[in-house]
Amino acid sequence: MTSEPTITDASAPAEQPLRSRFLDAGMRVLARDGYVGFKQATVCAETGLTTGAFYHSFRNWKEFEQALIGHWRDEATDRIVARLDTEPPSAERIAALIEVALSLPHRAEAAIRAWAAVDERVAGALTEVDAVRRGAVARYIGELGVDQTHAGHLAGMSMLLLIGHETAGTPIADLEWSMRHVIETDPPIQAAFAALDQTPE
Repeated sequence: MTSEPTITDASAPAEQPLRSRFLDAGMRVLARDGYVGFKQATVCAETGLTTGAFYHSFRNWKEFEQALIGHWRDEATDRIVARLDTEPPSAERIAALIEVALSLPHRAEAAIRAWAAVDERVAGALTEVDAVRRGAVARYIGELGVDQTHAGHLAGMSMLLLIGHETAGTPIADLEWSMRHVIETDPPIQAAFAALDQTPE
């Protein structure tokens, strides 16, 4: 008896070219049309492929939805965190973290947040993604030598800025200014940066 794919499972078949085309198209449709416009016909039209090609790649629409959420988590969170985890604590890693936050698929994520309001599985996946992101931010700040409680508060603030930007659709320049302002005006972080600069190579 085979098990149903989990919603966070991108799985090896998702790397197959045809499946990847549909998954990438799904993200573009979410970004452009929102969750209300997220339909099979629209996704197929976005790829230029037929519904036959769709069913060759996915058993049904539900499997596609599950694969899409897994694909989003892998591309927009798991791989990014895995890469940043390999970098040493530094001002450069924090700067890279801000650049990552600014380059996320914000419009598609806004649609996913709306989707999560009506789909428990998507809501569960979204909760996990937000927790992973918040945990990574807190960890990277804490590894600078900042108190863990303070690092957690800063991570929470960062997530509020990101989610607020996505749900309100504010200009990306506002998000960038806010995130940089948090870092540049926080005494513990600035003290940690100064201490790192004074550490012998």
